[in-house]
Amino acid sequence: MKIKDFEWDEGNVVHIELGHGVKPEEAEEVFLYKPLYRKTKKGHYVAMGPTHEGRYLTIVFELKKNGMARVITGWDMDKTEVRYWHKHRG
Repeated sequence: MKIKDFEWDEGNVVHIELGHGVKPEEAEEVFLYKPLYRKTKKGHYVAMGPTHEGRYLTIVFELKKNGMARVITGWDMDKTEVRYWHKHRG
């Protein structure tokens, strides 16, 4: 999967920062280090991976036309998610 850009607006920035303590820059960093991708039951995607600072995040996003990702939400991976990421990453 190739992500070329990100779609941010006040709604998703406020949700991810205030709701989950994740800065938009951190969410974008996850996509730089060959994240583990999964498709959700609702048709969205999940990217799992580390940030520059070594924070492990799960980012849920919608894939739009031309490789545009609109981040919906994100959070710090729990221990189970970190184990899953280590086991399945390419």
